[in-house]
Amino acid sequence: MKNILKNILFLLLLCLCLIKRPDLINGIIYGIDLWKTCLFPSIFPLLILSDFALSTNIIKLISESLGKFFKIIFNIPKESAYVLFMAFFTGCPSNAKYIKDLLDNQIIDNISAIKILSMAQLYNPNLIITITTFLTFKSKLFLIIGNLFCNFLIGLINRHIKCNYSEGSKKQISFSLTNSMSNAINTLLSILGSIVTFSALTSIFKINHPLFTGIFEITNGISKINTDEINALFMCAIMLSFGGLSIIYQIKGILKEYKLDYTLYYKSRIIHLFLFLILTFIYIKCYL
Repeated sequence: MKNILKNILFLLLLCLCLIKRPDLINGIIYGIDLWKTCLFPSIFPLLILSDFALSTNIIKLISESLGKFFKIIFNIPKESAYVLFMAFFTGCPSNAKYIKDLLDNQIIDNISAIKILSMAQLYNPNLIITITTFLTFKSKLFLIIGNLFCNFLIGLINRHIKCNYSEGSKKQISFSLTNSMSNAINTLLSILGSIVTFSALTSIFKINHPLFTGIFEITNGISKINTDEINALFMCAIMLSFGGLSIIYQIKGILKEYKLDYTLYYKSRIIHLFLFLILTFIYIKCYL
């Protein structure tokens, strides 16, 4: 039965690719342009900087100042503070790169990585402010702060899950610009593949509803919102909670060598959705 469904899906996609070839090409070009003009310029320098940070004591400073509170409150390694601090300013999928750095240096284990990832579904504040042109500035701030608050609640909900703590590698980590650039390009090519794939799928199905588009690619989905502020807030909350298949596969692509169990991450996205919708309802009742 499974093979029959796969065969039907293959034939359906093949027919759509042939029938809607112009739309498919436009979707692929749009995905490449999005990667070229938006993601590459913003993510590439951050990938280099995150490698450079490993050769400094920045992670130690953040871990010692903020990390002890995260360890007590959320029951996660204190180095997680570095991931959450950086992810707040850079968003997804950069959060996965910071987690990978800690995994590469044996500072955290796989369970810790998933716990941190589950509460690090954050987005660049400037990106949210830029793409939500249909919202007032007050509502834009609500989305940024509300999403952060929901992530912290996720951390509290998952607190009971035990993970191993490690002091990490004792060796001095040297920085190589050549290796860092090579690794950054490989990561960005993986991200490009995810964006183009889901951009192409969106283009051939031609359903222009923001939530449908947002299932595949969140930035494109939010940019299509054209409704009143109340409905727009609920749509944004749904898409920010889920993140879109494109971001999920970008994250999984960055962390692919560790074969993590993403069950907790998926469950956290559902919980995040309900929490954010409740928070949005309260905000609307009190301030709109």
